[in-house]
Amino acid sequence: MRKSLVAAALMSASPVAFSAPLIDIYAGAYTWNAEISGDIATGSDKVDLERDLDFDKTRENVFYIGLEHPVPLVPNVRLRHMAISDDQRNTLTRGFSFGGGTFVAGNTVRSDFDLDMTDLTLYYSPLDNWLNLDLGLNVRRLDGEFTIASGAQRGHEKAEKTIPMLHVAAQADLPLTGFYVGAEVNAISYDGSKLQDSTLHVGWASDFLLGVELGYSRMDLELDDVSDLDSDITIGGPYLALALRF
Repeated sequence: MRKSLVAAALMSASPVAFSAPLIDIYAGAYTWNAEISGDIATGSDKVDLERDLDFDKTRENVFYIGLEHPVPLVPNVRLRHMAISDDQRNTLTRGFSFGGGTFVAGNTVRSDFDLDMTDLTLYYSPLDNWLNLDLGLNVRRLDGEFTIASGAQRGHEKAEKTIPMLHVAAQADLPLTGFYVGAEVNAISYDGSKLQDSTLHVGWASDFLLGVELGYSRMDLELDDVSDLDSDITIGGPYLALALRF
C-alpha cells in the first residue's frame, strides 16, 4: 500500500522516504494531541482519569519506519513506536486507594501517566492498485506506568506485556483525482483484555507528492490484571495534516 506520511495542524511530522529498484522504504514521525478518558485500578477502587485526576488531553509521539518489497511469501515490515505521556494536579472530591497509596478527599494529588508502545507489523498486500489492502500480524510491546502522589502518600503501578494483534489496512484511490480514503485497525481480545486502535482518513495528493489529510484516530486499552493493573482507557481525536505520498 502506498503510505501517507503526515504533518501539521494537530500533528507535526518529519517524514522521509527512500526507494531502490522494487523496494520501498518509508519513515516518519508526528505528534498528536488527543482526548483521554476512562479509569485505572489496582484493587477494588476505580480511579477516574477525568473526574478524579483531571486528565483531559494527552500528547502522543509516533515514529515509524517500514519496508515493502515484491519477494513472494516474505512479508512487508513496519516498526512503529508510540509514546504517550501527561501529568496533572487536582484536588480530590472523594477518597480512593491505588498502587499502595491511600488518598483522601480534599487532598491535592499529582498524577503522572506514561505509556510506551512498540509495534512490529508483518503484513502482506494482496491488493496493490487503486484499491490497496494490507493483512498481517502486529506484535505490540506495551509498557505503561501510572503514579499518583500526595504528601507522603505515593501510589505506583506498571503494566508490561507483549501482545499479538490482527492488522488490517485498506485504502481506495479515486482514479485521476488524487483523492483517497482509507482505514487501519489493529485489534485483539483475550482473557478479559481488549486492545484496539483504529484510524479513518480522507485525503488528497497532488502530482508533486504534497497533499492534505483529514482523519480520526482512536485507541481503546482494556487490561484485566496485567501486572496487577486494570484499565479501561480511550484515547482519541481528529487530526488535520499535510501529507507526503511516495
